[in-house]
Amino acid sequence: MTAAQGEALPLARRPPATASLIWLLIGVIGWGAIVALASRMLATQPPTAGFDLELLLEAGRRVAAGQSPYDPALVGGAVVQAESLFYSYPPPVAQLTRLLAGVPSGVALLLWGAGATAAMVVVAVAVARRSGSSGTWSGIALPVVAVAPFVFPFAVALLFGNLDAWFPALYGLLLLGALRPGASAGAPSAAAAGVALAAASVAKLHPASLGLWFLLRGSAGRRIVAVAAVAALAIVGLSLLVGGLDPWRDYLAVVRAGAGADLLDRRNVGPAVQLGLLVGFDEATVRVAQVAVSLGALGLTAWAAVRRSDPVESLTWAAIASLVTLPVTWFHYPAAVIPFAVAAVARSQDAPSAARGRTRLLVAAAVGVSIVAIGFAPLVWLAVALVVAAVRAQRPRGPD
Repeated sequence: MTAAQGEALPLARRPPATASLIWLLIGVIGWGAIVALASRMLATQPPTAGFDLELLLEAGRRVAAGQSPYDPALVGGAVVQAESLFYSYPPPVAQLTRLLAGVPSGVALLLWGAGATAAMVVVAVAVARRSGSSGTWSGIALPVVAVAPFVFPFAVALLFGNLDAWFPALYGLLLLGALRPGASAGAPSAAAAGVALAAASVAKLHPASLGLWFLLRGSAGRRIVAVAAVAALAIVGLSLLVGGLDPWRDYLAVVRAGAGADLLDRRNVGPAVQLGLLVGFDEATVRVAQVAVSLGALGLTAWAAVRRSDPVESLTWAAIASLVTLPVTWFHYPAAVIPFAVAAVARSQDAPSAARGRTRLLVAAAVGVSIVAIGFAPLVWLAVALVVAAVRAQRPRGPD
């Protein structure tokens, strides 16, 4: 190959103009539908869009007024239902959303969705490139942006203003850390992965199980856990510095109240709950089943770390397991697997056409099933399984 041919090769791999126009059209349709739906939902009384974000904003407003971010009734031990709307995140989340306390709710929802989407796209491009894609930035970003509104767990997280809208970016940073690039980029990736693990774990608790995966992956993984531990201590330390100990005492009281919540809700797609609804378990039996599910999730995480050599496949299993470690798993949680689907497609770029087509078909099927699952939430696990199949289809061949 001549030098001129080598320089021209990246240009040849750019998506043709017609493909870009098709992606643009798909994106306009998808995002147009999201904006139209959000507008209608915001116009209802009370608004049915952004209600999760409104809980965060209200907690931030209470913090700004020098109050506890938590409902006094919950702090007092009131009984709650799993689907009840109340602020139950740790204090740092409310202390952070205090920055948006003076912003109108509709504007805050727009900023929240735009920020989460932008973060997801930036990380997705980095994941694709680390996974072997030679496409241009726009050539990678445009399909991701176009498809995102059709990934219904992500779309629902945007419409509700849920914290999980940021999890595709956070889990993508974890994947970048797991891919262990060369020495020149390894330290930044490890630092970003550690901070992402700390932020996700402090905010939602259940991603903390991914620390086990990194611990079992060797010295590089242990460095990420060390960074995460320092970052988590820094987050908690800053929270105590800003708000003192009282919000944390209230948080523990809310956790105790939430621990007694009725879990049997069809919208809760956690395995223990869905099994309980299927066979008629009572609340107590579901809680016992959840202990088994949580232990199984930790076991799956350890098995994946030790037995799956391909870091993408291995972390995919662990990421999925992290979604079910706690008793409640809502429909939007699996949005976190988006970066793994991106990695699968990127790794198929240089595969034979049949294998490339099969991988992209699996990812497309996952998107399609996620849409259908809005009518029957447990189907979202089929979409997740299709992503796993796509990742496995492009794993490097060799012994595990």
